[in-house]
Amino acid sequence: MDPAVLEDIEVVALSPSRASDFKSCPQLFKFRAIDRLPEPAEPASALGTLVHAVLEHLHRLPNDLRTEHRAQELVQEVWAAIRDAEDQAGLLFTRQQEKEWIEQARKLVTNYFRLEDPVSIEPHELEWWVEHETASAFLRGIIDRVEVVADGEWVLTDYKTGPSPSETYAFDRFFGLRFYALVCWRAFGRLPKQLRLVHLREPEVITLVPTPQMLEGIERQLEAIGSAIRRAVQREDFRPRPSYICNWCPHKAICPAWEVPQALAPTNGL
Repeated sequence: MDPAVLEDIEVVALSPSRASDFKSCPQLFKFRAIDRLPEPAEPASALGTLVHAVLEHLHRLPNDLRTEHRAQELVQEVWAAIRDAEDQAGLLFTRQQEKEWIEQARKLVTNYFRLEDPVSIEPHELEWWVEHETASAFLRGIIDRVEVVADGEWVLTDYKTGPSPSETYAFDRFFGLRFYALVCWRAFGRLPKQLRLVHLREPEVITLVPTPQMLEGIERQLEAIGSAIRRAVQREDFRPRPSYICNWCPHKAICPAWEVPQALAPTNGL
């Protein structure tokens, strides 16, 4: 392994997605965070990028211009702006596929207006970059939206374009927002009043009230992940953890867990 990588990893940089990668499969974390292997653009992730950008643009408009009609105009405008961006270069559509994909985005935007009235929302921050360094990790990432409500408390909102989780897995889906709530608490001294997952496909809003104990728990978890990553680097041991997510992994073809063993040589009966 490159010595420069070993030096850089002394302070482990973690976002919610990278922490989740390591929890689910250390080998996937290595492919993405250390080897930095390219990954093909995927329609689902590109859909999320488009809808997030539309909602960001919408909330930056004056309140009286945040209409559903304007939001639908933004779908086409924003897509035209990002369609040829480098990170979308591998996203190839036929004309019919692109039309159907845009219709998915339009439906998600329509569903947003079933959940919230953007005219009444006064965002404090949009697509806000936050960071905080702990003993074992450098926590960083982007919060979709932060509001300061009437009592001065903070509310963090995250838009989701994928399927809503079952009741069993709902708390796990808050991992990213709990991560950001911890950063807000430690970096700015503000324990958020509420965490909101705005699921646009169903649509529905799921909320969680964070507590100091909850955030101390995720802090310990992230410290443990940071320490485990450093040990994995020192030992050059990122063991794959096969699971159902392998079905969607773009690096399955080169993953050690899926190498095809060589056929045994014939013994001629000996």
